[in-house]
Amino acid sequence: MMSASATVAGQDVAKKILVVDDDDINRAVVRVFMEHRGCIVMEAPSGEDALNFADLNGFDLILMDLSMPRMDGFETTRRIRAENKISGSTPIFALTAHNAEPNMEKCLGSGMNGVLTKPFDSNRADQLMSIINSSADNSPA
Repeated sequence: MMSASATVAGQDVAKKILVVDDDDINRAVVRVFMEHRGCIVMEAPSGEDALNFADLNGFDLILMDLSMPRMDGFETTRRIRAENKISGSTPIFALTAHNAEPNMEKCLGSGMNGVLTKPFDSNRADQLMSIINSSADNSPA
């Protein structure tokens, strides 16, 4: 099992992930896989909720569904990047059931760092841990 913590002042600090998806089951699946890897997972059922959470909490990574009512993942990402001082530079990855290729340009254009395709499973969770750990390795000390 991969570790999802960093050491700060001699103490382990768990990685924090925000999962933004209007589907309860999708959020729960990601939460279970990532908590099993030692992460703290917060869930946002809408783009509006994601903006509020991102404004109040620092995250190590945000997973963003693309198709949500009222505010889709593209608009939510644009607004996090433009308006949010805490999570504005946090890596954001689309988590979508749609083919990644046609969405890649639009995702990158909205400020996302990449695209992960559903279903979310153990392999996808391990891939996400690699992303989180390489992000932490590249952050300034």
